[in-house]
Amino acid sequence: MIELCNLKYDDVQVGQEIPSFSHKFDRMDAIVYAGASGDFNPIHTNPYFAKEVAMLPDVIAHGLFNMALLGKTVMDWIGDPGYLKKLSCQFRGMVIPGDTVIFKGRVREKLEGNLVVLDVWAEKEDGSDVLKGGEAVVWLP
Repeated sequence: MIELCNLKYDDVQVGQEIPSFSHKFDRMDAIVYAGASGDFNPIHTNPYFAKEVAMLPDVIAHGLFNMALLGKTVMDWIGDPGYLKKLSCQFRGMVIPGDTVIFKGRVREKLEGNLVVLDVWAEKEDGSDVLKGGEAVVWLP
């Protein structure tokens, strides 16, 4: 678990990497996220459908589940009272049960008004892309 660090704008340097966060995806993640989001598409919740009908290797994680964990990674870094103003990314790879995804970020630039822009992404342990081309904009005190 990452502790909130109450980061300040003046403490941040361009090129600085934020602490990464790793998560091993399992079927329960898909079920819980389906309940929270209302997205019960069977490619996320039904192994038979995912494999036999959709021809996938197994159920796959909701893309927005991974994006939420990317946002969590950024929020854990900035702490309170900082806040996330923008988060965007491209969905590039499927995540199946047993895959470990690593969520990462790096400070790209500092703007006026205490805004910080980060490049953010997620990849599997083997280095393959899950989320790519991401950007987060945060405000720091």
